[in-house]
Amino acid sequence: MNFLSELMIGTYLKDSTLAASSFMNLIKLFIVNGGIDREYLPKALSLAMASFLTIPYRVFEQVKFARKLAELQINLPPIFIIGHHRSGTTYFHDLMSRDPNFGYLEHWQGMRGSEIFLSSPELAKHWTNSNYPRKRTSDEIMVLANSPVEEEFALANSSPYSFYASLLFPRNMKKIFQQFVLFEDDNEQIKTQWKKAYTTILKRIVLSKKEKNLLLKNPVNTARIKILLEIFPDAKFIYLYRNPYTIYASTIQLYTRILAQSALQNITEVELEENIIFIYQQMMQKYLVEKNYIPPENLIEIRYEDFIGNEIIYLKRIYTQFKLSDFEQSESEFKKYIDSQDRYKTNKYILDEETITKITEQWRFTIEKWKYDVPDELRAYPENGSSLESV
Repeated sequence: MNFLSELMIGTYLKDSTLAASSFMNLIKLFIVNGGIDREYLPKALSLAMASFLTIPYRVFEQVKFARKLAELQINLPPIFIIGHHRSGTTYFHDLMSRDPNFGYLEHWQGMRGSEIFLSSPELAKHWTNSNYPRKRTSDEIMVLANSPVEEEFALANSSPYSFYASLLFPRNMKKIFQQFVLFEDDNEQIKTQWKKAYTTILKRIVLSKKEKNLLLKNPVNTARIKILLEIFPDAKFIYLYRNPYTIYASTIQLYTRILAQSALQNITEVELEENIIFIYQQMMQKYLVEKNYIPPENLIEIRYEDFIGNEIIYLKRIYTQFKLSDFEQSESEFKKYIDSQDRYKTNKYILDEETITKITEQWRFTIEKWKYDVPDELRAYPENGSSLESV
C-alpha cells in the first residue's frame, strides 16, 4: 500500500494522463500503438507497475458493484457541454457545476480512481491529493481534487476507446481520432464497445452522486453527437465556439505542454500542427452535420466572446430553454464563482503570417460561418518575431 502510494504520486506518474489505467488496458495500448520510444521506457514501466498493483482494487470494485452498475438506469437526460478544446468549456463546466442539482466527474475520480472510486474512494483521494491544488496545464487556473473534469480521462483509463490515448501515443493521434471519435470504420463492434465503456463511466458517476442530473463536459464529444443520441435521445447540448485563430494558438500550446508530461512517443512540431488542423476541421464539419439530429429545444449554441461578461444572462436562458429548476437558488453561487475569476488573464499568443494563412485556408468554413477575423494581438509584426509563442 505504501509502496503503491509512493509510486502513484511519483515523478513519472504525477502528470500522466493514464496514471490510473487498468493493467490490461495499458498493455493493449502499448501493443496497438506501435510501442514506446526508448527514452520513455522508465515512464512506461512506472505506469505498468502502478497499473499491475491496482488490480486487486479493481477486482474488488468489480465484484462489489458489477451488478448495481448493470442494473442501473440513467433516467435523467444528461447535459453535454461541448466545443473544441480551448473554447471555454472548462470555465462553463466549473461555473454551471455550482448548482448542487448536478452530478459530475471529479478530478480524483477521473484522473486516479476511474475504476475504484466507488469501492476505494479514500485511496483514490490519497493518490490525488498529493498533486492538488495545482495550476492547469493550459493556463493559470487553479484546479482542486474535487473540481469537475471531463469523463474522457476516465474513459482513457478504463478502455482503449478514448481519444486521450493519443496523449501517450501522439504519432497515432489522427488514427485514434478517426477510430474513436469519428468512428470512420463504421465498425459496429467498436461502436458497441465504446457505448458500453462510456455508459459504464456515466453510471459510476450517477451512483456516486446519488442519481443527480449528469453535467458532462467533453470537447471530443463535439464530433460524437449521433452516437450520444443513440444512447440518450433526449440529451441536452450546450455548444461553445470561439475565434478559430485563438483556438489554434491555444491548442498548440496545450498539446505541447501535455505531451511533454504524458507522451511515450516523440512527434515533430510539424506533425502536431498538422494533426491539430486536421482534428479541428473534421470535428467542426461533423458537428455541423450531426447537430441537425438534435431537437432544436435541446441545443444551445454560445459564442465564447459574447458569453464572457454576460454569464448570468446566458445561464438564465439555458435554465429556461432546458426547463431546469432552482436557478434562483444557485444564482448567488454562480455570481460568487464569476467574481472569483476576475483576476484571471487569458494567455497571449503570436502567430506568423504563414500560419495565419494556413488556418484561414483550412478553417475558412468556420471563420466565415461565425464571422471571425484575425485578432490584432495574434499577429506577429517584425519586432515580435515570426513563430508561435506564448508571451
